[in-house]
Amino acid sequence: MFTRLADRQRADGMLDSALQASLAAVAPVYATGAYLNRMAHDLGLVRREVLPATVFSVGNLTLGGTGKTPFCLWLIEWMREQGRQPGILTRGYGREDERRLMIVHDGRRLRATTRQAGDEPVLLAKTLGNVPVVACADRIRGGRYALRKFKKLDTLVLDDGFQHHALARQADIVLVDSTVSLRSLRLFPRGSLREAPPTLARAHLVVLTRWSQADQPRSILREVRRFAPGVPVARTNIEITGARRLSDGAEIPLEELQGRSAYLAAGVANPRSVRQSVLDLGMKLTGARRLPDHATFTRRSVVRLENTRRKRKADYLVVTEKDAVKLEELGNLPDSLVALRARVVPVEEKDARIMNRVLKARLEAGVVRGYLR
Repeated sequence: MFTRLADRQRADGMLDSALQASLAAVAPVYATGAYLNRMAHDLGLVRREVLPATVFSVGNLTLGGTGKTPFCLWLIEWMREQGRQPGILTRGYGREDERRLMIVHDGRRLRATTRQAGDEPVLLAKTLGNVPVVACADRIRGGRYALRKFKKLDTLVLDDGFQHHALARQADIVLVDSTVSLRSLRLFPRGSLREAPPTLARAHLVVLTRWSQADQPRSILREVRRFAPGVPVARTNIEITGARRLSDGAEIPLEELQGRSAYLAAGVANPRSVRQSVLDLGMKLTGARRLPDHATFTRRSVVRLENTRRKRKADYLVVTEKDAVKLEELGNLPDSLVALRARVVPVEEKDARIMNRVLKARLEAGVVRGYLR
């Protein structure tokens, strides 16, 4: 229920004052529960499960919008370069039954739809192509199954796992959006914070995303270093590296988009970042439709968006990859519909070195059973 309220808050703006007051009253209860759950695992009062594989968690402090999916894609490719055989464990937010264990991709072919598995797991599966992806709210059950089913796996990426304390891991990687001050955020359900910023100190690596889009990125960097003293920090950008037409899957050179007009429809947690990325490509925006994060599409909604594009006299109807995996399942899409491909890129060589050094060290590290170290 709270997650739906948060999605509605992001999509529709400020909630009325009465509901705001109610959520403010609930926030301390939620925060206390999260703290007690974490401490119970840290102190060994609740057992952490250890899987016979290296486990890297990729997570954040907020409900979304930090660029976790592009980073997971980058991390999987990095692991391959290290000679690892990785797989992905995910909850699959928004799917029909999050408790159901499902193979999204078996390393050879896609085996689930976005309705069955969620949009982000399907996006990861389709983009990577030959990496097993298993969706299950119980990550321990999902991890055991993945290792039993796919014998070659030696490394697991726990998607959105920073608050999933039941599973031991070698590394906690936490993403922070450089465009949003941590001090401006409020605790869930009143705001988007899952945990208070000082919990960043539990991370092995903090990755700042969208560095070049931030108004005051160095202020965010100082915040992170104050909350997580001694934790390595790397800066990254999320860059558009490609585009494809959804009607036939054809690649469109980015040069062809420069100077062309676009109507943007983005069902993501941070549509402002997508808007800026479109402008950075050299496209002209004639308008934008902000959709709820993990928005669903129907043929009727596609027709409405296409009609709006024509009214706005835009050359293209632009969407994100996360939206595209749901749209492609509908079929019979207009030729104007174009999806942008986003990837994580280190800001400078020193940021790449920081990530490489920390991640290599964590590959060789022992399992972290608790965080009091």
